[in-house]
Amino acid sequence: MKNTETTTPKNYNFTSIRIKNKTKEDVTKFLDKVNKSEDCGKVTFDTLIGYFLEKTSKDDIENLQLKTITWSHEETRLRKIWEKKKGKVSDNKWKEMLYMGQLQEFIGMNSRIKISTIE
Repeated sequence: MKNTETTTPKNYNFTSIRIKNKTKEDVTKFLDKVNKSEDCGKVTFDTLIGYFLEKTSKDDIENLQLKTITWSHEETRLRKIWEKKKGKVSDNKWKEMLYMGQLQEFIGMNSRIKISTIE
């Protein structure tokens, strides 16, 4: 009996991505757990990443973005909000208000970074 089926060669272009060693270890452990069952195909890094990209909601994206905020980003955003509500201020006046604590309540109400109060 002659096999008349032809197999299509897989032609994938692979690339590497930079992740921390700890992240790689965590994903590898996760995939080991997922792949314990032999009644399904093997879940790979690529399959896992593709799945989460498809399932990521707008809220998930916002939460990811919020994890990367620094005061540098937040200051720019807060200043835009201030100027929209109160009018333009010079760089010197803005810094003065920051250093003198005049913006403490405004920042507390509008910042996406939680601030603690010193008592």
